[in-house]
Amino acid sequence: MSLTLLTGSEAAAYGAMLARIEVLAYYPITPAFPAMERMNKFIEDGEMNTRFIRAEGDHSALAAALGASLAGSRTFTVTNSQGLLYMTEVAYHTAGLRQPVVMAVANRALSAPHSRFPEQGDAISQDASGWIQLFCENNQEVLDTILQAFKVGETCRLPVMVNYEGYIQSHTQEEVDVPQLAKVDAFLPFTRVSALDINNPQGINTVTSPDLYMDYKYHQNDAMSQALEVINNVAAEFSRDFGRDWSGVIEGYRMDDADHALVTMGSTVSDGRIVIDALRAEGKKAGLVKIRSFRPFPAAAMRAMLKKVQYVTVIDKNIVFGSGGALGNETKAALYGHLSIPVKNYICGLGGRDFRPDELKQVMALSEERAKQTTEYEWFGL
Repeated sequence: MSLTLLTGSEAAAYGAMLARIEVLAYYPITPAFPAMERMNKFIEDGEMNTRFIRAEGDHSALAAALGASLAGSRTFTVTNSQGLLYMTEVAYHTAGLRQPVVMAVANRALSAPHSRFPEQGDAISQDASGWIQLFCENNQEVLDTILQAFKVGETCRLPVMVNYEGYIQSHTQEEVDVPQLAKVDAFLPFTRVSALDINNPQGINTVTSPDLYMDYKYHQNDAMSQALEVINNVAAEFSRDFGRDWSGVIEGYRMDDADHALVTMGSTVSDGRIVIDALRAEGKKAGLVKIRSFRPFPAAAMRAMLKKVQYVTVIDKNIVFGSGGALGNETKAALYGHLSIPVKNYICGLGGRDFRPDELKQVMALSEERAKQTTEYEWFGL
């Protein structure tokens, strides 16, 4: 392994290179484009034996990746924000056709108003599309999760979205341990599974009658449910081989005796660890629950982590209009009928608005003060 300074997008590019992707389909969009630039350099330098398809738009980029995957290639693309929305039609096709395309998403706010800055609403807009959705805390996790995503997707026959926040991660350098290619090859062997065969032509995605469609969706949902175990198994295998443990679908930090749990995902997790340590130093029993897999959502594992706490504070960098934050809603749904704990959901940091550790600490204090209030969610930092 070699330690080097990489941005989140460069880390994603290294992950794709080490996974030996065969097709890269891409349309440049800010702030995801540095990943494409680095992969293009890998190709020019002969470090990647990859066909680079320069698409005329994000819709076409994912369509090309889907076609290549149907032919049996290991495929990859990168996007964010409006580009991800433009892909939506093909995103549903990709998941419905059970193709293990891996996509890195440098999360960016959605228009309107137009924004170039980070939040997670773009990924949340696709939460019903059938893609596995993993969220990364730092740039090391971006690289490692790209590698795990290919193994998870190819095992479950589902596409995987690896999320990291624009600029906060995509353009910020951190020390990243780049694994040796031989070790990655042993962890992620290539098995070609093609749906298309020029010697045996057949229809793909033909019109399906009502007597089959619902059954198909049942099996697609079953694969998503089984992905919870697969993600955990792949993370455990990765930890054994590379010495870095990302805890699968969910991670608890200082949760053994916690009476107040902070629940969040993405880059806010790192700030959360700082805040939890500070609160512990003050004698307060605070803990952190990191959601790594938003789809499938680890409801049972979350209930197990929260069963002894008195307060739950959920931080969302997204808004489902009129409903609250997506992670807050999922947390409440997971606890409903099982645990009677007040869940306070705060919307923070939208469109790149600064949200510092000291403010996160304030939010947790507010959460305890307002635990008995019945507000569904609150905005912080306006």
